[in-house]
Amino acid sequence: MNSMEGIDLQDSFVLDWSESNSELVFQIEASVWPGSKHYVEPKESEHTCYKKASIRFFDFDSISGLKSKSEVVQSSDASGELDYGNIDSFSATSRGFLLDGDFGNVLVTGGKVVFTVHT
Repeated sequence: MNSMEGIDLQDSFVLDWSESNSELVFQIEASVWPGSKHYVEPKESEHTCYKKASIRFFDFDSISGLKSKSEVVQSSDASGELDYGNIDSFSATSRGFLLDGDFGNVLVTGGKVVFTVHT
């Protein structure tokens, strides 16, 4: 997860997620800080740099605890953009990965994760 160095998930916003038998993908607006290779000076209206990114899990054995989008109340920012809250915690364990947020208390058993910045 070195690719996530300098990324503050608690200050990032979950924009969407999709799940299939082969992958789970979170689309986020990532809060990028100077420790990241993706950092650029923030826009005047932002307190840090934000970039669209994804967190993709694959080759896993199972996923549990993920809510459907209809179970999660969206919030909006001052510009009216909608999101599903933040990623409150994210950690790798001996069993896989744990994520916590408005989207659920998610356990990804086994598998791999890739973090990609899109902009």
